[in-house]
Amino acid sequence: MGREHCVSIRLCSGCGKAFRTKGYYQSTLRSVYGNVDMRIRRLHACSCSEAQARTFSSLFTNKNPITPELRYLTAKMAALLPFGKVAAFLGELLPLPAQTTAGTVRNRTMKVGRRLQKTAEVFSASSTTAPGGLVVGLDGGYVRNRHQRPERNFEVIAGKVLTSEGRATRFAFVRNGGAGAMNAVGLALRKCGASESTSMTVLTDGDAGLRAIHRQVAPHAEHVLDWFHIAMKFTNLQQFAKGVNAVADHGIRSHALAELNRAKWQFWNGYFQQGLIGLVHLRQWAAARCFDHISALKKLQHALLDMIRYLELNADSMPNYGKRYRAGQRISTGFVESAVNEIVAKRMVKKQQIRWNRRTVQSFLEVRIHVLNGTLEDAFRHWHQGFRPIKHLSPLPASA
Repeated sequence: MGREHCVSIRLCSGCGKAFRTKGYYQSTLRSVYGNVDMRIRRLHACSCSEAQARTFSSLFTNKNPITPELRYLTAKMAALLPFGKVAAFLGELLPLPAQTTAGTVRNRTMKVGRRLQKTAEVFSASSTTAPGGLVVGLDGGYVRNRHQRPERNFEVIAGKVLTSEGRATRFAFVRNGGAGAMNAVGLALRKCGASESTSMTVLTDGDAGLRAIHRQVAPHAEHVLDWFHIAMKFTNLQQFAKGVNAVADHGIRSHALAELNRAKWQFWNGYFQQGLIGLVHLRQWAAARCFDHISALKKLQHALLDMIRYLELNADSMPNYGKRYRAGQRISTGFVESAVNEIVAKRMVKKQQIRWNRRTVQSFLEVRIHVLNGTLEDAFRHWHQGFRPIKHLSPLPASA
């Protein structure tokens, strides 16, 4: 089937003249049906062309071509399974004459990821504007670094953009990975139809780095501190208070728990100043010299100091959580935790011994994000004409 690629003569699109043949070379086309030996024609560039290359191939740009179907199948599976398992599965499923290695699967996937990075603007454009507000969540997860120096692990920022209809768009990038990685959030927002007039709400756990990303990408968006993290910190404080001896110091224990519950209620209902003052007074009370013999109160005192600093740094991001909850608005980053689990944990951390390179992992993240968002097939349709064309179903004729 097509051992010689010389069926038709390519014509110049500018002047209509036929290209002159320089010669032929042998190549092997790798496809899902096996390897096919090809005789590729090399042509001289037309004089009207402004291209720098004097000659070019009539069919492929490299000497080891691969069909888009096999490249798509390899990249999609590699985004979901380890490279070694993908290589073994392709060897069992497809009639490949040569055994596919894990390195081959990785290289093919990374090439697709680099091309996705170059053409990211094409897939981020949206023809429609978001009718309602957008909710953006940011969180981070750590993966093992291939080079243990200067760091054993590095952080990958992952998140989701939710529309008013509930449609989710995932994104991920390496923290401190450069401007190209930082644009991942902006690309996801544009894909959801965000504009300057679109109302947005950003939810984070209060991390200074995540807040810096929020100010850079969406400076006018409302920032909301995740209530789940506040509740967990209060739970930690209550555990320290419960550590006080209930028999000998029952009154002290009850007072500490009552003040913590009161402060938590005030933060939930939007009384930030009153809640913060209550925690400050509780810390001063726990630091009294008469309580030096109670070690649990000393631990509570240090934990209260961290809590007060945490709340002061995020004072502008603590709304009336009870009102937002009753209105059906989001107050927690639970949907972002699921994004971190989908993008980072399931494939790159849990039960995986592979280590990742900070400089090249962004290409793999691009492939995995497109697979999870369901846009990888659209990207291949944009690159390759005729790739898996969308079939439009014609309406059935009405019965008599």
